[in-house]
Amino acid sequence: MKTLEKVNYKGFVWPLIIGVVLWCITPWRPAGLSAQAWQMFAIFVATIVGCITKPLPIGGTTIVGLVATVLVGLAPIKDVVDPKTGAIASTGILSAFSNSASWLIAMAFIMAYGISKTGLGNRIAYWMIRRFGKKSIGIGYAITGLELILGALIPSNSARTGGVVWPVTESISKDYDSYPNDPSRKKIGAYLDFTAFHANVLSTALFITGAAPNMVAVQMAAQKGYSMTWISWFVAAIVPVLVATIIIPIVIYKIYPPEIKETPNAEKWANDHLTEMGKITKPEKIMATVFVLAIVLWVLSGVFDIPQLDSTFVAFLAVALLLVTGVLTMSDVLKQTGAWNILIWLSILVFMASKLIAFGFIDWFSKTIQSSLSGINWGIVLIVLVLLMFYTHYFFASGTAHMTALYLPFLSVAVATGAPLPLAAMLLAFTGAINASTTHYANGPASILATTGYVKQGEWWKLNFVLGLVYLVIFGGVGTLWMKVIGMW
Repeated sequence: MKTLEKVNYKGFVWPLIIGVVLWCITPWRPAGLSAQAWQMFAIFVATIVGCITKPLPIGGTTIVGLVATVLVGLAPIKDVVDPKTGAIASTGILSAFSNSASWLIAMAFIMAYGISKTGLGNRIAYWMIRRFGKKSIGIGYAITGLELILGALIPSNSARTGGVVWPVTESISKDYDSYPNDPSRKKIGAYLDFTAFHANVLSTALFITGAAPNMVAVQMAAQKGYSMTWISWFVAAIVPVLVATIIIPIVIYKIYPPEIKETPNAEKWANDHLTEMGKITKPEKIMATVFVLAIVLWVLSGVFDIPQLDSTFVAFLAVALLLVTGVLTMSDVLKQTGAWNILIWLSILVFMASKLIAFGFIDWFSKTIQSSLSGINWGIVLIVLVLLMFYTHYFFASGTAHMTALYLPFLSVAVATGAPLPLAAMLLAFTGAINASTTHYANGPASILATTGYVKQGEWWKLNFVLGLVYLVIFGGVGTLWMKVIGMW
């Protein structure tokens, strides 16, 4: 007997209440805003709240928001062309799905499946443990290095953690008789679990494709006229991430030390797994070659203005090569629900944000804040905005929802008060990665690693508060100075 799928109808309550209330006060909207701008704001806020309360998965929630946008007349289905000028008078919702960044990350998800399918990700993990695993802190650095490598290979931070890093971490912990929800967790499991989480934070910050919120920042920055490329993001991130890569495992080792300091068996453990895997296979070699080619072309696309090297096209090219060589099948491509899910919701959220700009809401917001901050140095304003972006994440269970709600308004305010656009854009984008160092529900990897039984919730919050300060100093201080050195501002 067929039954209906479960829907979290309670999750619709707050989005509906907030959306309806905001819509109903349209006649009393702030001066300087059109009715369309305020109504679009109401639907946008309701959609973001829905992404938090999750009546449906995020893709379904954004589709409901998109449908509401059309039903109330704020956007047509297809582009409306002015018959006199031939220019587009109003962009339709179908144009949302021509968003290049959404297709880039969707193709990157499909590439990432090749890493998993061929076993290349696990082989890299075992190589790292064999090389650096003689001490517990060495394993911590090996896990961090593994995450940084996977950050370039796998665009989903949850997939990196859940699919490769956590299984390896758990296996090592149990090999040293360190078990979850047991006093033995402190032997080494708790340290490795917590280190794995912060390694994920760093890999997310290093690459433009490190996680979905990064791509939200890319699209929102483009709305303000700033273009982020794979290479420009990487160059801006490399120094603060390297500094953090050196410092963070040491800080964790000092404030949350493992009982086991020496781990001589780790090398044998890695060798056993590598022996079990056998020699590197043909699919692994092809997968590695295709990915290196993609990285090279992404770098070249950021250095040379060659249309054929557009970063999204490069991702399509890589997937095509994996299909032609037999590493992936079309069935593999179609089964990557994460890729198609992000294509839908990221495209829709960016479209809705573009409507806020088109209707003048963002311009009004930035001018209003600018007038209230008149006479305050832009540096102070930018510091306040970064701190707000970081600590307001305590109220969000989704990095994507957080970035979509606050990134563009905050960037507009920073620029309006005189902050250099590249500096403000990158600092706020980095903050969207490092603010995961807050709660156990901050993002997907936090939800995975904070619930393994190795780290207690109270420990998670206390330790992350300390490490959050470390991140803010490194990215806000070292990162700002580095971007000055390379001429970004």
